[in-house]
Amino acid sequence: MKSIPESHVDIIKEEAIGIVSTLRESDGQLSSNPVSFLFEEGFVRFSTLKARIKYKNLVSDDRISFCVVSSQDPTRYVEIRGKAILEDDPGGLFQKTLWKKMTGEDDFNFDPPGSERVIVTVVPEQVSAPLLYGGQMSQYAKASD
Repeated sequence: MKSIPESHVDIIKEEAIGIVSTLRESDGQLSSNPVSFLFEEGFVRFSTLKARIKYKNLVSDDRISFCVVSSQDPTRYVEIRGKAILEDDPGGLFQKTLWKKMTGEDDFNFDPPGSERVIVTVVPEQVSAPLLYGGQMSQYAKASD
């Protein structure tokens, strides 16, 4: 298993939204979606409904890509390519944890009645965390604060 370089761990710990790409079950094309996530014990985890296309895609083909960009410096990002592990999330408890991180609120009441949720864990096989332009652009990103 690959790990995220220490130079980029701050991005994945501080940001709340990443982009997940899966291979569409219907035609094999890429499908990308924003997701809220947590970084725990070296893994990115997010929640989805079993009724969603991304879930169906991952059941069909567990390959996944996850990318998160620093909101402070858009030349810094982390991309993880690997496999997805799916596990049931009875009562949507994990989704409620994500909601708390995003909003500070305890109750997440947006799922339709009878919905089933899963936790998706991204198992890294390859990690890209480049320092674009040798880090020279960072001074400009921070200057806009």
